[in-house]
Amino acid sequence: MGYTVNEMIKPQTDWLTHVADVKRVGYGEKAAFRTKLEGVTAFIQAKGATPARSKIAHKQVTLDTIAVSARPVINVYELRTGRVQMADLIRDASYEMHVKQIQYIQQVLNAAATNWESPFYATGSGIVKTALNPQIQHWMRTGAVTVLGDIAIISKLADQTGFTAATSTQQFAPSIIEEVIRTGVVGVYYGAKVVNLVNPYLSDNVTPIIDTKRLYILPSAASVDMRPLKVLYEGDVQSTESTNIDDLAYEVRLDQWFGAGVVTGKTPAMSVYVDSST
Repeated sequence: MGYTVNEMIKPQTDWLTHVADVKRVGYGEKAAFRTKLEGVTAFIQAKGATPARSKIAHKQVTLDTIAVSARPVINVYELRTGRVQMADLIRDASYEMHVKQIQYIQQVLNAAATNWESPFYATGSGIVKTALNPQIQHWMRTGAVTVLGDIAIISKLADQTGFTAATSTQQFAPSIIEEVIRTGVVGVYYGAKVVNLVNPYLSDNVTPIIDTKRLYILPSAASVDMRPLKVLYEGDVQSTESTNIDDLAYEVRLDQWFGAGVVTGKTPAMSVYVDSST
């Protein structure tokens, strides 16, 4: 049962793949997330002089884990007659567990990012160029940049790609117009690659899992272990099953241990932009 459950819990959104440093360990084990604090310093000096020492320090953090659980139940008669498939119940339970994990991890990142200073955190009503563009420009000095977000917010970038020349009318390149008509979004904004986040719905089929009002500005120069959002999975999905002798209810309990935290050195290796409009 354990192997089957693990196979069924598939990532439903690629958000973690883009923004988090994820590690998996066995039960009872700890994963150390290391963040570099200082680097080597070079000096211009006279020949034969002795340079000052450069201290290289790291901050090492371990994460505590919590549990996300589900407990689907079915009558044995319905199970044996095939009226209800246990696999379907487990699949639904697995999806709900995944959703709860993502929601918790989002809360951890959002709480930390709110305290970041510019250009690592910015807000504006809609897409405000004077707030977003400096964030992108900051990371473009390090190389390529990706802007990640839900379709609702990245579609607003199209309105900001025009320019005003000799007239007071905002003008757009024909290629941009065609791209927006074809895909609904622009592929590049202010030199940064725009990525439409895979963002499925909750069980109500209306509410997306990931916040639709946040843009994540991600520098390609930052390796995975430099990402400030750290996520730990302790062990595989645990499954326990039993049948109640009184009402013949067959149930399975699923548990997954995981933890999340934000670890930064001098500055976070990403930026967050929040659309504050209602």
